[in-house]
Amino acid sequence: MINDQEFLHGAAFLRLIDHGEQITITHASWIHPSIYLVDTGNSQSAILFKVSKKPKSAWSFTLSSQEESSLEILPSKYDGISLFLALICHKDGICCIPQKRLWSVLDTDTGIAGQHISVFRKPHGSYHVSGPGRQKMEQTVPQNDWPRVLFCK
Repeated sequence: MINDQEFLHGAAFLRLIDHGEQITITHASWIHPSIYLVDTGNSQSAILFKVSKKPKSAWSFTLSSQEESSLEILPSKYDGISLFLALICHKDGICCIPQKRLWSVLDTDTGIAGQHISVFRKPHGSYHVSGPGRQKMEQTVPQNDWPRVLFCK
């Protein structure tokens, strides 16, 4: 039987593959079970997938200590890699955030483990992301940004 997480990861990968660029995907399970490396030939990205099974907005995500240590390990293992957090908002879509933008709403001084991220989207709108204390990310994330954001430098 296919579980919800496999189903939703599969939908994200299908969009990535259908983007039309030649890519190589590696499951970095030795770092974390939900991290994948994507090599486009011009760049290498690490994507941490998080899934919310809530059918409607707002979707909630909490970062674990294992995810925190995984995100800290990646740059030391892969020089120049771009880090992304792909928040799979049930069947609505994927809100993919580059690490630098994500850090703008999290308290990185105390560590990110246990911090809560909320994603909200009105019908036909973009994703609005906020962190602890309702700290809002400056710009919204277009619903059609996945997987294009991986190919932009």
